Amino acid sequence: MNEELPRTLSEIIKSGSQSNPAVNALISDYAMYHAVLVIVGGCLVFIFAMLSIIFWRKLTKSPNISGMKWGFERKVYFSFLLMNSCVTLLMILIVAANLTNTLNPLHGFSLLNVDLNISNGPTYKDELRNAFKEWIQSGNENIPSIIQEKFNKRIEFHTTKAIVCGTLLILFVSLSVYMWNELLKRVKSNNFIWRFKDKAYFVFGNATVVLTLLMMVVVVANMQAAFAPKTLTMMNLFNS
Repeated sequence: MNEELPRTLSEIIKSGSQSNPAVNALISDYAMYHAVLVIVGGCLVFIFAMLSIIFWRKLTKSPNISGMKWGFERKVYFSFLLMNSCVTLLMILIVAANLTNTLNPLHGFSLLNVDLNISNGPTYKDELRNAFKEWIQSGNENIPSIIQEKFNKRIEFHTTKAIVCGTLLILFVSLSVYMWNELLKRVKSNNFIWRFKDKAYFVFGNATVVLTLLMMVVVVANMQAAFAPKTLTMMNLFNS
């Protein structure tokens, strides 16, 4: 039976057959996983592109300070312009790569390295693996309750994580905007001298930017897992 399932799954995938609802559910889930990234990534591309335009305008309008070509304000705007442009280009590549898997999920799904062989142990994980194997082999569209429960737990976990990290994302964005605006206001003032508070704004301002990007990645990843739990569950079950 251990050898029969991988062979059956491989034949179904290669033939492109729609006769196995269980496998079709996995393939649709795989397509959804990438579609979420395409949609969210497309929105992020638009946001970062708009931010790049905004920082470009601010850069061109920022005045020279004491005859210097690159004052602190210009350096800040240029740094944010460069960062946003790089993130925009990176997101375009990611969206394009995931779009191919969204439009043609069968090819990408067939490349997944999933070892469907299992042990005969009495553990809960082995029970899940057996149930998953039997579901795929049966071709039944009705998901076994033990597997559906696993899907529901994954959805609940990643949804909660996405909400928490999304809240942190908003917090870090707000803090970043506040700190950089305050720092730029202080720099523009007459007789500006770097003090401890200004250095703190600079350090924590950079930290919030990094944390914002990190939270953005975490939110997107958890949204994918929440909307498409089946394929990830299969990979976690049989590749660990």
